[in-house]
Amino acid sequence: MLVTGHVDIDRDGTVTGHVLDQPEKLPSYVVDLVERSASGMRFDPILVDGVPALARAKMRLRLIATPSEGGTMNVRIASAHFGDENDADDPGRVRADSMLPPRYPVDVARMGGTGVVYLLLKINRDGLPEDVIAEQVNLTALGTARQMESIRSSLAKSAIAGAKRWRFVPPTEGDEAARDYWVVRTPVSYFLQGQREPAYGQWAAYHPGRENHPDWAAPTPAGFSPDTLMAGEVAPESSRFKLLTPIEG
Repeated sequence: MLVTGHVDIDRDGTVTGHVLDQPEKLPSYVVDLVERSASGMRFDPILVDGVPALARAKMRLRLIATPSEGGTMNVRIASAHFGDENDADDPGRVRADSMLPPRYPVDVARMGGTGVVYLLLKINRDGLPEDVIAEQVNLTALGTARQMESIRSSLAKSAIAGAKRWRFVPPTEGDEAARDYWVVRTPVSYFLQGQREPAYGQWAAYHPGRENHPDWAAPTPAGFSPDTLMAGEVAPESSRFKLLTPIEG
């Protein structure tokens, strides 16, 4: 389950409060788990002109539920991402211009394969993808080990081929505008006709793939996983919000 909301951060980096998006759609035990975890979080203080300032970060949490003894489920927060609110018109960040969805691989459709490919893209100053990799491929349907490996490979190839045709608008203002290239992340979902991604607050099958990381991208922050990103989101590779404490739960 992907849970979203925001946290308010004091000048010393402590969390003074948090809000969950649509809490009425979340199980009560999920709300309680996030409450316990958020209250103990601490961040690097956010500096504005060199002075610690109050801040608000968009929060995304990936929760994992696994069977335990007695027929119950063990629920934990597996990874987290904290960032600024996305603004499609912000000239200080990379923005999407043209992102046509990739084609669904025929071989995957025949096997009933579904999943999400999390892409890392290196965008040059012309707004073109100079390099693209599948950082992680998570499946939402179970098969044999050989079938799942084949599905992951086909989905990754499809997403990468489609992404190479995308176009972006590079930053024109701020510190980012002077860079030689920019790295962004975005998920590509593959669901069969008639299927939909799970609604917010619902559990979904989760078969995560291994993570890949190129040398042209910044190191992955502790506690972060690409699958904390939401469908259609184009996110920068790094965030000014640095969580110092381990994710609890």
